[in-house]
Amino acid sequence: MEDDSEIDKTEYREFLLPLIFYKCANDTYLDEYEEAVEEFGEDLADDPAFYWMQVPDGYLWEDLMATNKRVDEGLNEAIEAFEEANNDLGISFGVDYLSFDAEDTTLKSLLQMLDTVDLSVKSVDHDAVTEAYMMLVRQFAEEEDRDAGEFYQPPKVIDMVVQMLAPFRNGESVYDPTAGAGDMLVGVASHYRNAGGDPNKLTFVGQESIKGMTEAADLNFLLNDVEAEIEDADPLDEPRRSDDGTLEKFDYVLTNFPYSADWNKDELQDDPRFGHVDKDPRTDRGDYAYILHMYSSLAEDGQMVTLAPQGVLFRQNESPFRKFMVEQMDVIEAVIGLPEKLFGEDTGIAPAILILNKDKPAEREDEVLFLHAAHEDFYRELDNKNRLEPDGVDRTVEIFEEWRSEERVSRVVDTDEIEENDYNLNLALYVDTTEPEEEIDTVAEAKELARLEAELSEIRNRMKHDLQELYGEGVNQYE
Repeated sequence: MEDDSEIDKTEYREFLLPLIFYKCANDTYLDEYEEAVEEFGEDLADDPAFYWMQVPDGYLWEDLMATNKRVDEGLNEAIEAFEEANNDLGISFGVDYLSFDAEDTTLKSLLQMLDTVDLSVKSVDHDAVTEAYMMLVRQFAEEEDRDAGEFYQPPKVIDMVVQMLAPFRNGESVYDPTAGAGDMLVGVASHYRNAGGDPNKLTFVGQESIKGMTEAADLNFLLNDVEAEIEDADPLDEPRRSDDGTLEKFDYVLTNFPYSADWNKDELQDDPRFGHVDKDPRTDRGDYAYILHMYSSLAEDGQMVTLAPQGVLFRQNESPFRKFMVEQMDVIEAVIGLPEKLFGEDTGIAPAILILNKDKPAEREDEVLFLHAAHEDFYRELDNKNRLEPDGVDRTVEIFEEWRSEERVSRVVDTDEIEENDYNLNLALYVDTTEPEEEIDTVAEAKELARLEAELSEIRNRMKHDLQELYGEGVNQYE
């Protein structure tokens, strides 16, 4: 029987993100205190007006670090005091560390690791917040002997898909229907900020049905200075709707939906989102339910990127959905294969990336780019997982932007060829991903063979001579 006291993998974010938030508030508070003392002196430095958030006396990060026993109780007390001191900001972590039954050594290890990272908003690169969180997820998974790979998106994957959607423009909207803790949306915001834009001039919207994720997402957005609206809802059962009741449309949609999950087919089979094809996805395999929902949520010139299991590319019974997107609508812009184990050792699936564009450039009409980003040049094998290399990300984005074919890596394919293959999008049909056989120099090989045969003959003659010296002419019986 499963131990109810164990920390479920879906609670990793709920468990860890408050720690990062608290560290960020603490580091910012200390920086602001130094500034206040320098400008106004210690007597005035306690004025709350100087601070982004208040960290109560006795609950600074150094106080948490000094706790060695019942660390979970100490964290609960600190968070309760922090929430009370900042109740005007509406901060609520909704976390009880006693309920996780984590060992003191595990909690102390996480605190010590996070202690090495400066998360002050006065100095931090916003990307460092995400990196620190990922570091903690991995460390926590190791400490608790669990797999956390499926509960975060590798930063390089996010970077890749965001660059493929870019450039973004003020006033545009971005939607993630299965947002988790908002990593994809934060990735768009970070990219726009790094490009010199103000991410809060974009509209960020998310939905998430897993309990506790929306709170984690709100904290993630706050840490990264992103204004976003995320609601606790299943995007298939409760899609976003405009004031007039119609399905809400977005300029960009990007996500990593739950693979091959059950969906409410019986109650949703008459929904127009799924009426593009004269069949519905299987009840126990909702991949195309998510894909059709996202397609239906796109504005007239909208673009979408989604990670998906490789099966959506070639499963025979799903051919009508691919036919709709390739032949009827010509919206599939690219199919990209990724390496396996990007999400951790126990998540060995090699996902694909589907890029859909309702406004494909004229020069890309009736064409699809197939790109083999699982080529060995694109990623690095680590001890327990694989990781996309920065050069691999750059090269993938460059091939997509330049729309180029490259031997054993990418190929631009006419949709007529895809039709001839019954709308099978299996990347191996269009890009030769096999390693080339080494060319054989027959003349050189023949010379080498002759040399070896001569050498073997010489050895045999020498052995025969030696044996004759030992045993006389009767040695022939030993041949």
